[in-house]
Amino acid sequence: MGFVICLVSLTAQAEDKAVIFYEPKDYGSEALFNPLSSFSSYTLDSLQVKRSFTTSNYRDKLRMVRDNLRSPGNRIDEEGGTKRFINTEIFPVDPDNINDSGAILPNYGLHLFGGGMLYRKNAEWFQEHGVPWPYFTSGVLSMVTEFLAEGFEKPATDSTDEIADFYLFRPLGIWLYSSDKRARWIKDNLDPVEWPHMTMYDVEKNEVLNVGMSYVVRPRWLATKDTRMFAYMGITNLLGLSHRMDSGDELSWGLGVSTESINPDKFRASAGVFYDRNNSLLASVIVRGTEGLAVRANIYPGALFSETNKLPFPLGMFVGVTDDGDPALGLQFGLPIGIGATF
Repeated sequence: MGFVICLVSLTAQAEDKAVIFYEPKDYGSEALFNPLSSFSSYTLDSLQVKRSFTTSNYRDKLRMVRDNLRSPGNRIDEEGGTKRFINTEIFPVDPDNINDSGAILPNYGLHLFGGGMLYRKNAEWFQEHGVPWPYFTSGVLSMVTEFLAEGFEKPATDSTDEIADFYLFRPLGIWLYSSDKRARWIKDNLDPVEWPHMTMYDVEKNEVLNVGMSYVVRPRWLATKDTRMFAYMGITNLLGLSHRMDSGDELSWGLGVSTESINPDKFRASAGVFYDRNNSLLASVIVRGTEGLAVRANIYPGALFSETNKLPFPLGMFVGVTDDGDPALGLQFGLPIGIGATF
Protein backbone atom coordinates (compact mmCIF):
# COMPACT_ATOMS: atom_id res chain seq x y z
CA MET A 1 0.00 0.00 0.00
CA GLY A 2 1.80 3.08 -1.30
CA PHE A 3 5.20 1.39 -0.73
CA VAL A 4 3.84 0.55 2.75
CA ILE A 5 3.00 4.20 3.35
CA CYS A 6 6.32 5.14 1.79
CA LEU A 7 8.34 2.84 4.05
CA VAL A 8 6.37 3.81 7.12
CA SER A 9 6.82 7.46 6.18
CA LEU A 10 10.57 6.97 6.13
CA THR A 11 10.73 5.22 9.52
CA ALA A 12 8.10 7.57 11.03
CA GLN A 13 10.73 9.96 12.33
CA ALA A 14 10.83 9.71 16.11
CA GLU A 15 12.40 13.15 16.52
CA ASP A 16 10.45 16.35 15.92
CA LYS A 17 11.08 17.86 12.52
CA ALA A 18 11.11 21.48 11.44
CA VAL A 19 7.77 23.24 10.98
CA ILE A 20 8.00 24.65 7.46
CA PHE A 21 4.54 24.75 5.88
CA TYR A 22 2.08 24.82 8.78
CA GLU A 23 1.60 28.43 9.91
CA PRO A 24 -1.60 28.73 11.99
CA LYS A 25 -3.54 31.90 11.26
CA ASP A 26 -6.94 33.19 12.32
CA TYR A 27 -7.76 34.71 8.94
CA GLY A 28 -8.10 33.59 5.35
CA SER A 29 -7.87 30.08 3.98
CA GLU A 30 -5.35 29.13 6.66
CA ALA A 31 -7.99 29.73 9.37
CA LEU A 32 -9.87 26.77 7.91
CA PHE A 33 -6.88 24.45 7.54
CA ASN A 34 -6.68 21.15 9.40
CA PRO A 35 -6.15 17.55 8.27
CA LEU A 36 -9.90 16.93 7.96
CA SER A 37 -10.50 19.97 5.76
CA SER A 38 -7.53 19.19 3.50
CA PHE A 39 -8.68 15.55 3.36
CA SER A 40 -12.14 16.55 2.11
CA SER A 41 -10.88 19.17 -0.37
CA TYR A 42 -8.34 16.80 -1.93
CA THR A 43 -10.73 13.85 -2.04
CA LEU A 44 -13.58 15.77 -3.66
CA ASP A 45 -11.40 17.85 -5.99
CA SER A 46 -12.25 16.03 -9.24
CA LEU A 47 -16.01 16.50 -8.70
CA GLN A 48 -15.69 20.04 -10.04
CA VAL A 49 -15.53 18.42 -13.50
CA LYS A 50 -19.22 17.56 -13.44
CA ARG A 51 -19.37 16.30 -17.02
CA SER A 52 -16.95 13.49 -16.24
CA PHE A 53 -16.95 12.77 -12.49
CA THR A 54 -19.89 12.15 -10.16
CA THR A 55 -20.68 10.59 -6.80
CA SER A 56 -23.06 8.02 -8.29
CA ASN A 57 -22.28 4.32 -7.72
CA TYR A 58 -19.30 5.35 -5.63
CA ARG A 59 -18.98 2.00 -3.86
CA ASP A 60 -18.72 0.22 -7.21
CA LYS A 61 -16.12 2.74 -8.35
CA LEU A 62 -14.00 2.09 -5.27
CA ARG A 63 -14.16 -1.64 -5.98
CA MET A 64 -12.91 -0.90 -9.49
CA VAL A 65 -9.97 1.09 -8.08
CA ARG A 66 -9.24 -1.68 -5.57
CA ASP A 67 -9.23 -4.37 -8.25
CA ASN A 68 -6.95 -2.33 -10.50
CA LEU A 69 -4.48 -1.76 -7.66
CA ARG A 70 -4.50 -5.47 -6.83
CA SER A 71 -3.37 -6.40 -10.35
CA PRO A 72 -1.22 -3.54 -11.64
CA GLY A 73 0.76 -5.66 -14.07
CA ASN A 74 -2.35 -7.10 -15.68
CA ARG A 75 -3.99 -3.70 -16.00
CA ILE A 76 -0.88 -2.18 -17.58
CA ASP A 77 -0.79 -5.02 -20.12
CA GLU A 78 -4.50 -4.60 -20.87
CA GLU A 79 -4.03 -0.87 -21.47
CA GLY A 80 -1.26 -1.37 -24.04
CA GLY A 81 1.84 -2.43 -22.13
CA THR A 82 4.68 -0.82 -20.22
CA LYS A 83 5.72 1.63 -22.94
CA ARG A 84 2.22 3.04 -23.20
CA PHE A 85 1.96 3.24 -19.39
CA ILE A 86 5.20 5.23 -19.23
CA ASN A 87 4.13 7.45 -22.13
CA THR A 88 0.69 8.23 -20.71
CA GLU A 89 1.52 8.51 -17.01
CA ILE A 90 5.25 9.15 -16.39
CA PHE A 91 7.20 10.59 -19.31
CA PRO A 92 6.44 11.14 -23.03
CA VAL A 93 8.57 8.47 -24.68
CA ASP A 94 6.42 7.82 -27.75
CA PRO A 95 6.56 10.69 -30.28
CA ASP A 96 3.82 9.08 -32.36
CA ASN A 97 1.37 9.20 -29.45
CA ILE A 98 2.40 12.38 -27.68
CA ASN A 99 -1.26 13.40 -27.32
CA ASP A 100 -1.75 10.48 -24.91
CA SER A 101 0.59 12.13 -22.39
CA GLY A 102 -1.90 14.64 -21.01
CA ALA A 103 -2.05 13.04 -17.57
CA ILE A 104 1.65 13.59 -16.91
CA LEU A 105 1.42 17.23 -15.81
CA PRO A 106 -1.32 16.68 -13.18
CA ASN A 107 0.52 13.57 -11.98
CA TYR A 108 3.59 15.62 -11.14
CA GLY A 109 1.90 18.89 -10.27
CA LEU A 110 -1.08 17.69 -8.24
CA HIS A 111 -0.33 14.23 -6.88
CA LEU A 112 3.43 14.54 -6.32
CA PHE A 113 4.07 18.23 -5.72
CA GLY A 114 0.72 19.29 -4.25
CA GLY A 115 -0.13 16.02 -2.53
CA GLY A 116 3.35 15.84 -1.07
CA MET A 117 3.04 19.35 0.35
CA LEU A 118 -0.28 18.45 1.99
CA TYR A 119 1.35 15.36 3.49
CA ARG A 120 4.07 17.50 5.05
CA LYS A 121 1.70 20.23 6.23
CA ASN A 122 -0.67 17.71 7.82
CA ALA A 123 2.28 15.99 9.50
CA GLU A 124 3.38 19.33 10.95
CA TRP A 125 -0.18 19.96 12.16
CA PHE A 126 -0.21 16.54 13.85
CA GLN A 127 3.22 17.22 15.36
CA GLU A 128 2.19 20.63 16.72
CA HIS A 129 -1.00 19.15 18.21
CA GLY A 130 0.79 16.27 19.94
CA VAL A 131 -0.50 13.44 17.76
CA PRO A 132 1.73 10.35 18.11
CA TRP A 133 3.79 9.37 15.07
CA PRO A 134 2.74 12.48 13.11
CA TYR A 135 4.52 11.63 9.87
CA PHE A 136 3.28 8.07 9.75
CA THR A 137 -0.24 9.25 10.59
CA SER A 138 -0.07 11.82 7.81
CA GLY A 139 1.28 9.18 5.42
CA VAL A 140 -1.67 6.90 6.14
CA LEU A 141 -4.06 9.83 5.68
CA SER A 142 -2.39 10.73 2.37
CA MET A 143 -2.75 7.24 0.92
CA VAL A 144 -6.35 6.83 2.11
CA THR A 145 -7.15 10.21 0.58
CA GLU A 146 -5.54 9.19 -2.69
CA PHE A 147 -7.48 5.93 -2.83
CA LEU A 148 -10.82 7.63 -2.16
CA ALA A 149 -10.11 10.43 -4.64
CA GLU A 150 -9.35 7.93 -7.41
CA GLY A 151 -12.83 6.43 -6.94
CA PHE A 152 -14.57 9.60 -8.10
CA GLU A 153 -12.61 9.52 -11.37
CA LYS A 154 -13.96 6.17 -12.49
CA PRO A 155 -14.81 5.11 -15.14
CA ALA A 156 -13.67 8.22 -17.05
CA THR A 157 -9.95 7.53 -16.48
CA ASP A 158 -7.87 4.55 -17.57
CA SER A 159 -7.30 1.73 -15.10
CA THR A 160 -3.60 2.63 -15.06
CA ASP A 161 -4.34 6.14 -13.75
CA GLU A 162 -4.70 5.05 -10.12
CA ILE A 163 -1.75 2.69 -10.48
CA ALA A 164 0.52 5.63 -11.32
CA ASP A 165 -1.00 7.97 -8.75
CA PHE A 166 -1.23 5.53 -5.85
CA TYR A 167 1.92 3.46 -6.32
CA LEU A 168 4.26 6.08 -7.74
CA PHE A 169 3.40 9.78 -7.53
CA ARG A 170 1.84 10.08 -4.08
CA PRO A 171 4.61 8.00 -2.43
CA LEU A 172 7.20 10.10 -4.28
CA GLY A 173 5.52 13.20 -2.89
CA ILE A 174 5.78 11.77 0.61
CA TRP A 175 9.46 11.04 0.04
CA LEU A 176 10.13 14.49 -1.46
CA TYR A 177 8.74 16.41 1.51
CA SER A 178 9.92 14.05 4.25
CA SER A 179 13.35 15.65 4.26
CA ASP A 180 13.70 18.98 6.09
CA LYS A 181 16.34 20.01 3.58
CA ARG A 182 14.22 19.31 0.51
CA ALA A 183 11.07 20.78 2.08
CA ARG A 184 12.94 23.94 3.11
CA TRP A 185 14.39 24.37 -0.38
CA ILE A 186 10.93 24.10 -1.93
CA LYS A 187 9.49 26.58 0.56
CA ASP A 188 12.31 29.10 0.20
CA ASN A 189 12.47 28.99 -3.59
CA LEU A 190 8.91 28.31 -4.76
CA ASP A 191 6.86 29.54 -1.79
CA PRO A 192 4.05 27.03 -2.45
CA VAL A 193 0.68 27.09 -0.73
CA GLU A 194 -2.64 25.33 -1.24
CA TRP A 195 -5.71 27.47 -1.87
CA PRO A 196 -8.87 25.35 -1.65
CA HIS A 197 -12.34 26.55 -2.44
CA MET A 198 -14.75 26.40 0.49
CA THR A 199 -16.68 23.18 -0.12
CA MET A 200 -20.46 23.47 0.26
CA TYR A 201 -23.29 20.96 0.42
CA ASP A 202 -25.94 22.04 -2.08
CA VAL A 203 -29.24 21.49 -0.25
CA GLU A 204 -31.23 22.13 -3.44
CA LYS A 205 -29.45 19.60 -5.66
CA ASN A 206 -28.21 17.18 -2.97
CA GLU A 207 -24.61 17.35 -4.16
CA VAL A 208 -21.36 19.08 -3.30
CA LEU A 209 -20.79 22.60 -4.55
CA ASN A 210 -17.77 24.86 -4.91
CA VAL A 211 -15.26 22.01 -4.59
CA GLY A 212 -11.62 22.30 -5.57
CA MET A 213 -8.03 22.16 -4.34
CA SER A 214 -5.45 24.28 -6.14
CA TYR A 215 -1.78 25.00 -5.52
CA VAL A 216 0.06 28.28 -5.96
CA VAL A 217 3.77 28.81 -6.58
CA ARG A 218 5.52 32.18 -6.75
CA PRO A 219 9.21 31.50 -7.46
CA ARG A 220 11.68 33.71 -5.62
CA TRP A 221 13.99 33.95 -8.62
CA LEU A 222 11.20 35.34 -10.86
CA ALA A 223 10.45 38.35 -8.70
CA THR A 224 11.24 41.99 -8.10
CA LYS A 225 10.70 43.91 -4.88
CA ASP A 226 6.93 44.28 -5.41
CA THR A 227 6.07 41.83 -8.23
CA ARG A 228 6.57 38.13 -8.73
CA MET A 229 5.38 35.42 -11.09
CA PHE A 230 2.12 33.75 -10.09
CA ALA A 231 1.14 30.20 -11.10
CA TYR A 232 -2.19 28.67 -10.00
CA MET A 233 -2.28 24.89 -10.57
CA GLY A 234 -5.14 22.44 -10.39
CA ILE A 235 -8.10 21.58 -12.58
CA THR A 236 -8.01 25.32 -13.29
CA ASN A 237 -4.54 26.46 -14.38
CA LEU A 238 -3.66 30.16 -14.50
CA LEU A 239 -0.45 32.10 -15.04
CA GLY A 240 0.08 35.75 -14.16
CA LEU A 241 1.65 38.07 -11.60
CA SER A 242 1.41 38.86 -7.89
CA HIS A 243 1.72 42.50 -6.81
CA ARG A 244 2.67 43.48 -3.26
CA MET A 245 0.54 46.29 -1.88
CA ASP A 246 1.54 48.98 0.60
CA SER A 247 -0.19 46.99 3.35
CA GLY A 248 2.01 43.97 2.63
CA ASP A 249 -0.92 41.98 1.24
CA GLU A 250 -0.71 40.67 -2.31
CA LEU A 251 -3.07 41.00 -5.25
CA SER A 252 -2.61 38.28 -7.87
CA TRP A 253 -4.15 37.69 -11.25
CA GLY A 254 -3.84 34.98 -13.86
CA LEU A 255 -5.10 33.85 -17.25
CA GLY A 256 -5.37 30.25 -18.42
CA VAL A 257 -7.76 27.35 -18.88
CA SER A 258 -10.18 25.25 -16.86
CA THR A 259 -11.08 21.62 -17.55
CA GLU A 260 -14.67 21.03 -18.61
CA SER A 261 -14.50 17.29 -19.31
CA ILE A 262 -12.18 14.28 -19.45
CA ASN A 263 -12.38 11.75 -22.30
CA PRO A 264 -13.03 13.69 -24.41
CA ASP A 265 -10.75 16.40 -23.04
CA LYS A 266 -12.40 19.80 -23.24
CA PHE A 267 -11.14 23.11 -21.83
CA ARG A 268 -12.26 26.71 -21.72
CA ALA A 269 -10.44 30.00 -21.27
CA SER A 270 -10.48 31.22 -17.65
CA ALA A 271 -9.22 34.09 -15.53
CA GLY A 272 -8.86 34.75 -11.83
CA VAL A 273 -8.06 37.46 -9.29
CA PHE A 274 -6.82 36.62 -5.78
CA TYR A 275 -6.13 38.64 -2.63
CA ASP A 276 -4.00 37.10 0.11
CA ARG A 277 -2.22 38.04 3.31
CA ASN A 278 0.94 36.11 4.21
CA ASN A 279 -0.05 33.34 1.77
CA SER A 280 -3.48 32.97 3.41
CA LEU A 281 -6.14 33.60 0.77
CA LEU A 282 -8.71 36.23 1.78
CA ALA A 283 -10.78 36.46 -1.39
CA SER A 284 -10.82 35.10 -4.93
CA VAL A 285 -12.88 35.52 -8.09
CA ILE A 286 -12.60 33.03 -10.96
CA VAL A 287 -14.35 33.66 -14.27
CA ARG A 288 -15.33 30.75 -16.55
CA GLY A 289 -13.92 28.18 -14.17
CA THR A 290 -15.09 24.66 -13.39
CA GLU A 291 -18.46 23.27 -12.23
CA GLY A 292 -20.22 25.17 -15.00
CA LEU A 293 -19.78 28.40 -13.04
CA ALA A 294 -19.46 31.56 -15.09
CA VAL A 295 -18.32 33.37 -11.94
CA ARG A 296 -17.12 31.90 -8.65
CA ALA A 297 -16.20 34.11 -5.67
CA ASN A 298 -14.85 32.83 -2.36
CA ILE A 299 -14.60 35.25 0.57
CA TYR A 300 -12.64 33.69 3.41
CA PRO A 301 -12.71 34.35 7.17
CA GLY A 302 -11.17 37.67 8.11
CA ALA A 303 -12.09 39.41 4.89
CA LEU A 304 -15.57 40.41 6.09
CA PHE A 305 -14.96 41.14 9.76
CA SER A 306 -12.19 43.15 11.40
CA GLU A 307 -10.05 41.98 14.29
CA THR A 308 -12.28 43.97 16.67
CA ASN A 309 -15.50 42.41 15.41
CA LYS A 310 -14.72 38.72 15.37
CA LEU A 311 -17.33 36.00 15.28
CA PRO A 312 -17.00 32.95 17.56
CA PHE A 313 -16.32 30.86 14.44
CA PRO A 314 -14.50 31.56 11.14
CA LEU A 315 -17.18 32.72 8.68
CA GLY A 316 -16.66 32.43 4.93
CA MET A 317 -18.94 33.04 1.97
CA PHE A 318 -19.29 31.64 -1.54
CA VAL A 319 -21.15 33.47 -4.31
CA GLY A 320 -21.46 32.14 -7.84
CA VAL A 321 -23.36 32.41 -11.10
CA THR A 322 -23.79 29.34 -13.30
CA ASP A 323 -23.32 29.34 -17.05
CA ASP A 324 -27.13 29.36 -17.30
CA GLY A 325 -27.36 32.51 -15.19
CA ASP A 326 -28.59 30.84 -11.99
CA PRO A 327 -27.26 32.21 -8.68
CA ALA A 328 -25.41 30.02 -6.20
CA LEU A 329 -24.72 30.92 -2.58
CA GLY A 330 -23.06 29.30 0.41
CA LEU A 331 -21.80 29.93 3.94
CA GLN A 332 -18.81 28.32 5.63
CA PHE A 333 -18.84 28.12 9.44
CA GLY A 334 -15.39 26.68 10.04
CA LEU A 335 -16.34 23.07 9.32
CA PRO A 336 -14.90 21.08 6.40
CA ILE A 337 -18.16 21.51 4.47
CA GLY A 338 -20.50 24.52 4.54
CA ILE A 339 -24.11 24.93 3.44
CA GLY A 340 -25.09 26.27 0.04
CA ALA A 341 -27.64 26.13 -2.73
CA THR A 342 -27.99 26.71 -6.46
CA PHE A 343 -31.28 28.41 -7.31
